Amino acid sequence: MKSLKNAIETIHLLDDLAGEDTVLTRLSPLAKLGSLFIFLAALASLGPEKLTNALLLLWVLPFWYRLGRLSWKQPLRQLGPVLGMVGSIGLVNLFWFQGMPVSLGPVQIPGGIGVLLLLLLKATGCVLGAYLLLATTSLEKLACALQKLPLPQVLVISLLLTWRYLVLLLQEGDRMASAYRLRAPESRGIPWKISGSLLGLLFLRSLERAQLVYESMKLRGFQGRFPEQKNAGSLKGDLLLLSSTLAWCLFCRFGLYFFHV
Repeated sequence: MKSLKNAIETIHLLDDLAGEDTVLTRLSPLAKLGSLFIFLAALASLGPEKLTNALLLLWVLPFWYRLGRLSWKQPLRQLGPVLGMVGSIGLVNLFWFQGMPVSLGPVQIPGGIGVLLLLLLKATGCVLGAYLLLATTSLEKLACALQKLPLPQVLVISLLLTWRYLVLLLQEGDRMASAYRLRAPESRGIPWKISGSLLGLLFLRSLERAQLVYESMKLRGFQGRFPEQKNAGSLKGDLLLLSSTLAWCLFCRFGLYFFHV
């Protein structure tokens, strides 16, 4: 029940952060999406022998978080479970990976440890990058930006409605959990014998609320396409973000060859 409340608070926090006036929130959603894609593509292209490159590439994240005036507390809290899951999978490489040792700066480490560290670094970059995008861009603005790309319109609508439906699902789950706790105060949790019926009831209640949301959208004139929103940022700022991200990623990917790292 506590996890449900934390999830709802996280979603509301992201919406509040995206509504603030910062350097990153004023930029175009397409520019931020393109920069994140370049960053993640560069990070994904690195192999175990490029641990130093991966560490250097992640140093752009503190700069972005400083521009967006974002705290590290919440994203690091979300990062913990992901690192735990990825780390448990990567532990297999400690026993089965027979590759050559890799360099981490001047230090030589076994290949299995290098693969594990690389997986953890890539997971860190993906989680912190996605949190940064959602905390500086509302999903409505992001959906409007995705409409300009050659993507199926159904995919864009499904993305936004899934995000909103997730909030309704969590809220209904929290209400049902609170109601059960009031009716069974001595119980430490929901027993398995009634969990199936509660899940079915949760689906029906959240589906009913989702239908009300959709009818409200239709009454407000929604016709399957989101209205275009004026970009408060400048073209110069968008180009600066894209060009600087591309230059940094190219340097971290290829430029360190000149320094023999």
